[in-house]
Amino acid sequence: MKFLEALDIEIEAKFLDAQQTSELPIYSLEGHKVSVYFRNEIRQHNIPAIIREKQELPILVVANYLTPKAKEMLREYKFNYLDSYGNAYLNLSPLKVYLENNNASPYVKPSSKIFTQAGGQLIFQFLQDPKLVNERQRYLADNSMISLGSVSKIMQGLSEYGYLFSQDGNDKYQLLEYEELLDRWIPLVNEKILPKYHIGTFSFSGDMQSQWKKKYLRPQVFWSGEPAAALLTNNFFPEKFTMFTTFESNKDIMQTLKLVPDPMGNINLYKPFWLNSMLKKNKDNLLSYVNVVPSVLVYAELIYSGEPRNLEIAQKIFNEHIKPKF
Repeated sequence: MKFLEALDIEIEAKFLDAQQTSELPIYSLEGHKVSVYFRNEIRQHNIPAIIREKQELPILVVANYLTPKAKEMLREYKFNYLDSYGNAYLNLSPLKVYLENNNASPYVKPSSKIFTQAGGQLIFQFLQDPKLVNERQRYLADNSMISLGSVSKIMQGLSEYGYLFSQDGNDKYQLLEYEELLDRWIPLVNEKILPKYHIGTFSFSGDMQSQWKKKYLRPQVFWSGEPAAALLTNNFFPEKFTMFTTFESNKDIMQTLKLVPDPMGNINLYKPFWLNSMLKKNKDNLLSYVNVVPSVLVYAELIYSGEPRNLEIAQKIFNEHIKPKF
C-alpha cells in the first residue's frame, strides 16, 4: 500500500494469493489481477530475469528504486511498475496511469562496502570458478590485481553478507547466492571497473572489420561483448566491438592491431583487469588459443547494454556457459 499511497491518487488494491515460492504473489488493482514482482532495486540488467517469469497474469514490478533506463525498458516490454517515489506505469485497461516525477535516487544496501572496484575484481574470479573461494589469498590478490589486504577484507565482507559459507567454522568455503552475486556484479563491472581500464575508442582500418575473426587471433587480444557472443554462439553479427588487449600504447595498437583512434568508433579497447593463464600464452600456443574473455564478462556487457538483440543472445550464453556453474 505504501507504493500506491505515494501516487497521490486512489487505487483500490487487494492481496489475493501467495503462490508457491517459485511464483509471484497475486494482487488486484481496481479489479484487475496482477502478478507482483517485488525488489529493492531494478536496473536495466535485471529486466531479463523479469522476462523469464512465466506468468498468465500481467506483471507489476514494484521496487524502491527504478533506474530511468529500466523504466524505459519495462514500458517497452509492456510491464507495469511502481516505485517508492510515486513513479508509475499501469497499463491495465481501463486503468491507465503514467507518472514520472524524476525524483528517485538509488537504493544502497549495507553490503555496498564490498561492491567496490577492488571487490568487483575479486568477485570476478569467483564468478568464473566458484571453487576459487578456497584458493590462497596471495593467488587471489595476484589474479585479481588487487592488494592482499583487500582480499582479506572483501572475503570477510562476502562471508558477513551471506555470499560465503563455512560449515562448522572450518577453513573450507562455499559460494552461495551465485545468481544474486552475478546480478549485483553487472553494474559494478560496467560502471566502476571498465571505465578504470578503458584505453580508448577506435575504428577498424581498411577491411579489418570484415575479417575480425581471423585477423585478431593472437595472444594479446581478447574479445568481449558482441564479438565474443558471435564467437561463443556462431549465431550473432556484432555491430559494436569490445576488445581487451595487453597492448597499451597507441603506436602498438595502430601498427600491430591496425586500429585507428576515433571518438565515434565502434571499438572500445580495455586493459585486462585480471591475470590468468589466458594472459600468459605465447605464439607457440596459438593453435589451441581461444581469444574470448570469460563468459560472465561477456554476459555482463550484453545485459548492461539493454539492447533487445543482446538480451536474447545473453540469455543463451547464460544457459549454456554460466548456469552450469551453480
